[in-house]
Amino acid sequence: MIYPKIHIRFLPLNREGFSIVELVIACVILPIVVMGVSNAYNSIRHSYTIARQLNEMYSVLSACPELDRALEFSSLSNSTNCYPNNTFAAENGGSGTITYQPTLVVTDTSSLPSGDPLKTIPDSKVVSISVSYPAPNGSRPALQLRMLITRNGIGQQ
Repeated sequence: MIYPKIHIRFLPLNREGFSIVELVIACVILPIVVMGVSNAYNSIRHSYTIARQLNEMYSVLSACPELDRALEFSSLSNSTNCYPNNTFAAENGGSGTITYQPTLVVTDTSSLPSGDPLKTIPDSKVVSISVSYPAPNGSRPALQLRMLITRNGIGQQ
């Protein structure tokens, strides 16, 4: 008896679409990726905001010595005007402004505590200027500058 040859071919399965396992894996991985990108974006945006505020505060702070150099030594006091450029335009399309209010404290060197190294400099004043962060970062420490002003010139500490 002669048997016919039977050829068995394995046909590939029709793989249109995704299996349920692939969909479940995608549903788990996609939110993790989106959360990572979102956290990175928020972190960069916050860092940029802080850097911009520091830059603006430094601009206000660095303008104060220039004003004080032009003042007569005897007229230098806590009420000295130190606000040449303390207003900046808001970002993100806002029409408002951000205003920084520097605090100026003028102290005669003879009134400084005994541990202060500037106390020994006669006929001089110490000007301490600080500029605080605006909201929402108001809890951060202020940026500070301390200057020694004598009748003959100015020095920064």
